[in-house]
Amino acid sequence: MIASCMKSPATVRTTVAGPSSPVFTGTGIGKPFRILLRALLISLCFCSIAAAQGSENKLILLTEEYPPLNYKEDGRLKGLSVDLMVRMLELAGMQQSRDDIRLVPWSNGYNQVLVRENTVLFAMSRTASREELFKWVGPITTIRIALIGKKDKQIEIDQIEGADRYRIGVIRDDSGENLLLQADVDPSALERLTKPVSMIRMIEAGRIDVVAYGDISWSWILKQNGYRPADYEVKYVLDQVPAYYAFNINTPDEIVREFQKALEELKQSGEYQQIMDKYLQ
Repeated sequence: MIASCMKSPATVRTTVAGPSSPVFTGTGIGKPFRILLRALLISLCFCSIAAAQGSENKLILLTEEYPPLNYKEDGRLKGLSVDLMVRMLELAGMQQSRDDIRLVPWSNGYNQVLVRENTVLFAMSRTASREELFKWVGPITTIRIALIGKKDKQIEIDQIEGADRYRIGVIRDDSGENLLLQADVDPSALERLTKPVSMIRMIEAGRIDVVAYGDISWSWILKQNGYRPADYEVKYVLDQVPAYYAFNINTPDEIVREFQKALEELKQSGEYQQIMDKYLQ
């Protein structure tokens, strides 16, 4: 790379324009100047390399609003998967912190982690349809994905076939949507949204009948927005899936291994369980 950045001083051409000015070429530049120029070019190349390496060593850390795993409260990112990520960054020797984690809509983060190297999105349900799309670190915990509706509505779902007679709210590209599509639920029955709070508004207004979402997270979000979790119930369980940190498929294996090693250390030390208890008890 250095060689490609440098050109021989003899090829540097300086032109002084004027009515009768001759054209001077760089072949007349003195030796001390050529040495200085060469040193400057080498220095610039090394600076470029260092900057690139520093950029490569930084991860793009993305999460969504999905309590109690990841959420923002009083302007600060919290949750069991956020706290674990902060500790894994420390154990892996990364020069990044909680402040480097960005909260984004799920579909936004999902599209980014699909195409951007060194991007991590969490927490993601590790399903068969996603298995080959990412590199995985985990598991963090297990999520129960269910069709959830209001108790006072006469909604009966004994099997997934026929569930599409109801209007179902889903988060675009979320595991709830994926599980329903894998089960051949009519896509026209799905109301695709970008935020859980939008699903709350629609189900409270009667515009959808059920939501496909994690049951624990749904209760948290209801409470955060002033609604009563006791007014809702699970109508049908779609699946219980493990939640992981999803790394872009082109992330170097050594980085993924370091994070898996860090997570295992947290589990063995007991710190993992302390974080679980903090948010789940």
